[in-house]
Amino acid sequence: MGRLEGKIALITGISGGQGRAAALAFAREGAKVVGCDLKAEAAQETAEMVRGEGGEMTSIAPVDLSDEQEATRWVEDAAAVYGGIDVLYNNAALARIGTLAGMSTDAWHYTLKYELDILFFVTRAAWPHLVKRGGGSIINTGSIIAGRGSDMPMAAHGAGKAGVIGLTKHMALEGGNSGIRANCISPGLICNEMFEQLLKDPNDNLYKQIRTSPLGRIGQPEDVAGLAVFLASDESSYITGTNIVIDGGQTLGIGMSFGQEPAPLFAQPVDLPEAEGEKLTIETLDGESEAWLFTPREEKGPWPGVMIYTDIMGVRPLFKSMAQRLADAGFAVLLPNLFYRLGPPLDPPLSVKNSGEFGELLGMAGTLSKDTIVRDSGAWLAALAARPEVKADPLSCVGYCMSGPMAIWTAAAHPGKVGAVAVFHGGHMVMKGDDSPHLAFKDCAARFYFGCAETDAFMTGDHIATLKESLEQAGRPHEVEVYPGTYHGFAIADASYSREGSEKHWEAMIDFLS
Repeated sequence: MGRLEGKIALITGISGGQGRAAALAFAREGAKVVGCDLKAEAAQETAEMVRGEGGEMTSIAPVDLSDEQEATRWVEDAAAVYGGIDVLYNNAALARIGTLAGMSTDAWHYTLKYELDILFFVTRAAWPHLVKRGGGSIINTGSIIAGRGSDMPMAAHGAGKAGVIGLTKHMALEGGNSGIRANCISPGLICNEMFEQLLKDPNDNLYKQIRTSPLGRIGQPEDVAGLAVFLASDESSYITGTNIVIDGGQTLGIGMSFGQEPAPLFAQPVDLPEAEGEKLTIETLDGESEAWLFTPREEKGPWPGVMIYTDIMGVRPLFKSMAQRLADAGFAVLLPNLFYRLGPPLDPPLSVKNSGEFGELLGMAGTLSKDTIVRDSGAWLAALAARPEVKADPLSCVGYCMSGPMAIWTAAAHPGKVGAVAVFHGGHMVMKGDDSPHLAFKDCAARFYFGCAETDAFMTGDHIATLKESLEQAGRPHEVEVYPGTYHGFAIADASYSREGSEKHWEAMIDFLS
């Protein structure tokens, strides 16, 4: 007889990770499971996995639990499937990261909506069903970030999860007379699909986080599922109102690191020309923007004009050298300061390889959007086209990493001015929502080249397939190439650099833009 035999369990967020692991674990212990998720297909896969092992599970999806009526309806429908509720596992959550100072009100509300509101809506609706069954177990999902800092900017996420832990205690206080127990699980670093991709890159900052655990590994969803089974079972009948941390000991030390830090795996970059360029001041709709113009040192113009966008680390000596190398191939190259609203480029620049600085860079990146790029790019393109060194032909735009989407948005906003777009290890080009870059191809008149890393958590194989499909549907000339043996950032010497991949990117870009 299983530890959860005869119990009916509701689990939110079952499309993968901890929710999927919990559904499988609960069913193996005899529970009948009803789950939900925004992702209907993946949620159904979980239900089929449970049934494939001989368990009982029903998936009701898609469900947006941030909608009060949808959440209430899901609980009522779920309770009707097997005739009640004994266990409620509030696992689902979504969050936005970013600095407090740089976070939009929408991002703040989004995080609290999907970390606190959904828990409130679902628990309130489930409460009378738990009372009717003589009590039951509520399991909430907190996080260690609720009570500690991080090198990543997680103010909203920390506040949301702190709220979950606080609310759990009040659930326990109010539910005791009805036999309702409420407890919270606060995981540390637990593997998910994104982490699996990141861990394929030996240079990724995630390894620094892993070394904060004396166990020396990342947690697995099954590690959390085992604790959830215990809290759902009668074995924990005298435990309520507590928050249990499951983090491999990450929160034991202050600034401690376990295990030896591996030597950097960066290849020696190819020497690039030292360059400063001609500094320009360009008037945009939102103020004055710095930019630098680079032209061939050995030839006379005019030359085709190219605008190059930096990665998240912004304008720095390396990117000026990259702009000069491109210019020496026969182009007039404009390098704008994407972050001009925050001031001049940082000197020294921040690095993605410093986890603390990476958090600050993410906050800076959060100040950029499709709207800001559309507002700025018109002025930058006009300034480039007005230069006597630039041919009257349509201009080109190049993007790296985070600026890949920006290059696409620029082409879509100015189809008569941008004739070619090249993007290298671009990220977040296929997203949910109307602003996703892959939906903008229909508004472009440019031809496209995409050089993708073989291993890239921000541009997976599925993303690449969707990108190609969107380009074909839009009828845009294009080439999408995957660079073998490379990681996100392969073209840039102070990122996850690949000498072979970077040199290939130079050849491909110059050939494409010529």
